[in-house]
Amino acid sequence: MARIEPFRALRYTAAAGPLADLIAPPYDVIDEPERARLAASSPANAIHLELPRGERPYETAAALLSRWQKDGWLAVDREPGVLLYAQTFATERGSAERWGVLVALQLEPLDGGVVLPHERTLAAPKADRLSLIRACRTNLSPIFGMVDVPLDLAGQAVAAEPIASFEDRAGIGHRLWRLAEPTAVARLRDRIAAEQVFIADGHHRYETALAYRDERRAADAAPGSKPYDFVLAYLCSTRDPGLVVLPTHRLLAGAPGDEEILAPLRGKLALESFTDPAALARAIASGPSPAGRPRVGLVRRGAAASWQIAVEPGSGGERGLAALPAPLRSLDVSLLHEVVLPGIAADRFSYTHDVREALAAVASGSAELAALVPPPRVEDVLAISRAGLTMPQKSTYFHPKVLTGLAFHRLDDGAER
Repeated sequence: MARIEPFRALRYTAAAGPLADLIAPPYDVIDEPERARLAASSPANAIHLELPRGERPYETAAALLSRWQKDGWLAVDREPGVLLYAQTFATERGSAERWGVLVALQLEPLDGGVVLPHERTLAAPKADRLSLIRACRTNLSPIFGMVDVPLDLAGQAVAAEPIASFEDRAGIGHRLWRLAEPTAVARLRDRIAAEQVFIADGHHRYETALAYRDERRAADAAPGSKPYDFVLAYLCSTRDPGLVVLPTHRLLAGAPGDEEILAPLRGKLALESFTDPAALARAIASGPSPAGRPRVGLVRRGAAASWQIAVEPGSGGERGLAALPAPLRSLDVSLLHEVVLPGIAADRFSYTHDVREALAAVASGSAELAALVPPPRVEDVLAISRAGLTMPQKSTYFHPKVLTGLAFHRLDDGAER
């Protein structure tokens, strides 16, 4: 079902400087101070392409991309290949390692059953990314996709030295191998060919690539598959033990009182009080909620108790979720927004992935209430995607992010895969 191909990656050369100074996180997790820091780290940092500045920012990015190639800071691989990518990082339970592969993924309509989303997209980010791709004619940042089959990527890399190895400012280790041997690439292609690709991150980038493909097809009378029919993609197996999804806790500056929240829930949901907010946080962070038993935690500034609120099957608490399609009823964020704190608009919340930061916000008074959620289950993401549904805003955060600048994918004719 899913078609992947090797491609001739456009990559940084040694002349551009250490790769650790050239890469950047995805554009949508970078605030202005971080953008400024990245821009100052190197004149060749990928942030100058991903988040360009100036009166004509998109044309500026395209000019930089061209100049960096002329100056020898970027060069195209001689032969098509794929890039194996390992990230080593710390978790609450110790060190973890996630393996993925950077490939050219054939673009498919999102209603075609091959590439499946789980998030809604917004018009403004898509317009921004479309202007950038039109100017640069290059995928600058990969989408992050999952396939529900083992990939054995570590086994492909053990016999060779990585072409890049560095640690970023967050202490995350990154290693990259180039795999061009035809038999190995064909084996990977065949393993993925019967699978669906689930978008974990990069929904706006994927939809933008589709729109750009359609524009190019309409203007191109020449038959045959073209580079713009593909998008740069990082693919990871759902079975990879390093596939981590972080919770996204909610913070409210102004919130309903405890009794206003709890009174309608008594007798319908299981309410457990905690005198120590840190103990509640540990309970919520202990792991994903069991299927069919979503739960959330509430911590209020100055309150004598914090609360864990959970669905107990058969207690009647499920009725508040009954109007939702079945795959959405198991989500902790559905319980939070549909039952515990209904009617509060998403833009009233602020968000953090760090439970300690959430507790500190309440303790300092910058938030009146913290709503803590367990880490999401990958199985729920797959089920919702397969059902053609979307999750509530800020439901998933796959960690760590896939870096921008490891490889670019050119979309013009002559950029042979």
